[in-house]
Amino acid sequence: MAFLKKVAKVALVIVPALLWVPTAAFLSFDGIWMQSVVPEHAHDEFMTYAKQTMDETLKGNGALVLIENGEVVGSHFQTAQVWRDNAELSIDANTLFSTASMSKFIAAIAIHKLADNGDIQLDNAVGEYLTSWSIPKSNFNHQDITIERLLGHTGGLTDGLGFGNYESNEALPSVVESLNDPRASEEGKRIEVGVAPGTEFRYSGGGYLILELLIEELTQQRYSSWVGQNVLKTNGMLNSTFDYVDDSTRHAGSFDAEGNSAPVYQYASSAATALNASANDLAGLVKSLLAQPELLKSLSKPIGSLMGAPIWGRGAMLYVPLNEGQFIIGHDGSNDPAINTSLRINPVTGDGYIALVTGHSTLASEIGFEWTLWQSGKPDFIFFDRALSSAVVPMVVGSVVWIAFALFVLIRRKRK
Repeated sequence: MAFLKKVAKVALVIVPALLWVPTAAFLSFDGIWMQSVVPEHAHDEFMTYAKQTMDETLKGNGALVLIENGEVVGSHFQTAQVWRDNAELSIDANTLFSTASMSKFIAAIAIHKLADNGDIQLDNAVGEYLTSWSIPKSNFNHQDITIERLLGHTGGLTDGLGFGNYESNEALPSVVESLNDPRASEEGKRIEVGVAPGTEFRYSGGGYLILELLIEELTQQRYSSWVGQNVLKTNGMLNSTFDYVDDSTRHAGSFDAEGNSAPVYQYASSAATALNASANDLAGLVKSLLAQPELLKSLSKPIGSLMGAPIWGRGAMLYVPLNEGQFIIGHDGSNDPAINTSLRINPVTGDGYIALVTGHSTLASEIGFEWTLWQSGKPDFIFFDRALSSAVVPMVVGSVVWIAFALFVLIRRKRK
């Protein structure tokens, strides 16, 4: 009996302390342990923080735009040191940047355009519309590989692409050739179904290559031509292009993390990674999307999840949940050697954030993380490790305080 009492006392001290650890970790995902870099609604202060961070961190070229209630309220453009002696190479609002996977956001808008026109249904199997290529056979039901699941990376594809680079003098393959033999950023990638569609979130550039083929077959035009006319121009993106741009007076070029010039590559998939866009064009896109609440709602429909939390909609990243089922949405992008981009929209406030970077592999997303925390009080899923890190001190302090309190109570009782 005495032994059981001792066990009970030890459990009283230890078990609550242990239970506090996962509790503190869980609370971190709601941002309870984190604080924004600037006060709420302080747009000027956030712009100052973002500008200073870019100035101190980036060795290459960058563009930054802050939007409040649908209007641009701040912008900053940075030119790499090696370009500063040439006035013609100065970065401005119309300089084109490689946007990497932000291209998928444009592809998603194009798919929604086809759905609005009645050409497709998003919950139909993508194979119903394809004639020139079909998804390789698998042990799974391909009728479950729907268009919206490809948009949300839950179509069962396990390629994980990552498209590889093409030199400026290389001929690009056709979409079908890429589908059959993709050049990936990692070896051994194949576009195939490896898990049951609709059961898991698996990031898939191959899914967007399939959607690119879908658009070309339905419109009987090259993806770049149809999307250029029906998505880019109609959303105010008059200078953006999917074509290779080697004119450095128009393009931000490419830099590595040390600020050294790097080759500007071509990419085989316009839908997945080839978009070149300017800060001015992307600001126009944000303003246009804010005027289309039904499109934002459709892009935000949760499709992909991580640990039970929605992170991907029908083509949009769902950074954090807001009120009434809405999300801060948009898309980030990254590519070698050090390209990073981010576009984020708060549909509740009409605020937006755009960052285009070459010369740092995470800076646009890092500042975007702080913007999202500032807008919502919650950390985004991209840097969930930061949320967990914010819980370390509360974990330790809470556990120590409880153990000290429990021991104090037990000692007092013993003395009585």
